[in-house]
Amino acid sequence: MIQPQNLIKGLKKKFFFLSSVGVISIALISFYTLNLHMTTVKRQSLLQTTYLKISEQLRLVQKASLLGEMFNDEVERKNLEIEKEFKNLLKELRHKKKVFNKWLENSDANQLEEIKTLLANKGYANKMSHFLTDGQKLVDSKKDSKGSLILHDNIKALSKTSIEGIGRALYSVIGHLQKEQKNSLSKLNQMGLFLILLGVAQAVVVWLLIFRPLYLTVIEQHERLTEAILKAESASRSKTEFLANISHEIRTPMTAILGYADLLERDDIKDIEKKDAVSVIDKNAHHLMGLIDEILDISKIESGRFDFDPQTVDLTQTLNEVYSLINVKAYEKGVELIFESEGEFPEKIWTDSKRLKQILFNLIGNAIKFTDEGFVRLIVSYRREKNLIYFQIDDTGTGIDPKKRSRLFKPFEQADSSVARKNGGTGLGLVLSKGLARGLGGDVRILRSELGKGTTVEAFIEAGNLKNTQMAKSFSTNVNESSPTSIDQSLQGVKILVVDDAKENSRLFDLYLSKAGAKVRVANDGDTAIAMAKKCDFNVVLLDLQMPKKDGFQVIKEMRKIPFERPIAALTAHAMKEEKFKTKAAGFDAHITKPVSPEELVRNVYELNRV
Repeated sequence: MIQPQNLIKGLKKKFFFLSSVGVISIALISFYTLNLHMTTVKRQSLLQTTYLKISEQLRLVQKASLLGEMFNDEVERKNLEIEKEFKNLLKELRHKKKVFNKWLENSDANQLEEIKTLLANKGYANKMSHFLTDGQKLVDSKKDSKGSLILHDNIKALSKTSIEGIGRALYSVIGHLQKEQKNSLSKLNQMGLFLILLGVAQAVVVWLLIFRPLYLTVIEQHERLTEAILKAESASRSKTEFLANISHEIRTPMTAILGYADLLERDDIKDIEKKDAVSVIDKNAHHLMGLIDEILDISKIESGRFDFDPQTVDLTQTLNEVYSLINVKAYEKGVELIFESEGEFPEKIWTDSKRLKQILFNLIGNAIKFTDEGFVRLIVSYRREKNLIYFQIDDTGTGIDPKKRSRLFKPFEQADSSVARKNGGTGLGLVLSKGLARGLGGDVRILRSELGKGTTVEAFIEAGNLKNTQMAKSFSTNVNESSPTSIDQSLQGVKILVVDDAKENSRLFDLYLSKAGAKVRVANDGDTAIAMAKKCDFNVVLLDLQMPKKDGFQVIKEMRKIPFERPIAALTAHAMKEEKFKTKAAGFDAHITKPVSPEELVRNVYELNRV
């Protein structure tokens, strides 16, 4: 009979042996599994990095190709900003290519050998070089007697290279990478299942405390990364569609402007046709300025640099002005425009009048745009407990698909691109209105919308300090426009120096001012302007800010040292508020923003001359 001590001792030895075998087995299996897992994760990381680098090159190729097509427009070809951006894209693409090739050389050959082989088989290096060469040829195209043909051929070559050449090669590689990533993810899932079974069979506690959390963390991080990439690609596609839409919105009025400008050059055109042509050009030019202002406003709101200028605002007068301007659009479409009030509201509020009008113009204009018959109604109300002014816009228009409402307040997106093509617009109106309303202490939201029945949009803003403010129960949309103060705008005998490196602009300003009786001299650079200011006693100087060699800030500094003590005005396309502060700090007596109407230019010069 075996003694208990010997049995216990034997059991201990057996337990120790079996435990040792089990631990060693688990350790070996775990080591093998962990090594396989690390190898798979490393490969996944390399594939992901390769995917991102190639996707970035593809994005740059597509963007460069899109900009390259804009070179086909005579006017836009002169736009140095497009050419500069195109050159920067080519430069960045060369850099990305160089970094990518160097990264491939330094990467683990066994992990990415098939990718290197695939890139070689698809002719990646040669096709990318061809694309960059075609892009450089497009930049180097000259505007001589054969320039247009050469430019057209270069654009065609660039487009073909991007679509049939490097674009097709990169898409092929991306497809392979996606397939490999899917296989890699499948291996990760299989290893995870194996680890679960191993943990259940050998060490449930170890599995629960170590391997399962590690597995879940890896999977979660991978899914988050994949989701982030999908969102980035979706955003990139949205911006590409937005650029295409903006290109259409710009080209449409530009076609009218160029066409009617060409018409004005004909000798046989009648006076009435001239007036119509000028009216069309003016209308489309203002439309272009509106597009630019919308894009700039969105940019400032997104960057948090948007400034508001609150002041006491007569709410009734503001609503009258909005009605008188927007009713023209409603009348043209045969839509009834109704302005109503609900309960008492303050006659005067503390807010930014310009931005409030912008919100109402956007929302009411949007309602009219998508309403073919029926009415558009604005209801104004005041909620005393919240001190908020509410503007409810109802329409009997097309309505909004519930599935597409979430896209309405996203920049660069529209709910339906087909509707956008029919009705026009950048898709920024609602986004801009929401940003402006939030800046004024409120918001914009959709209360209801039914397809084919209409939409109700609500905007609200803070009313501000209402101390000593009268309350009104109703308002009238009969606008009594006050006649502008009559002033003598004659510039007879006034000596003016116009400084602008753009000769077309300086000739135009010369024409405006000369018709008002002024004696105008023109300088197209800073040094000439300074020399002329030393010799002639000008009454007023109009000075552009952005010029080669010496800019406007350097010129005014040297003029004041002469000394030149008469008024100097900045005549510039920079319209942002911070630019106005900058010119004031530099010693300018006024800030005149281009484009400027003849009446406004003459009035500004008249007032400066009186100083």
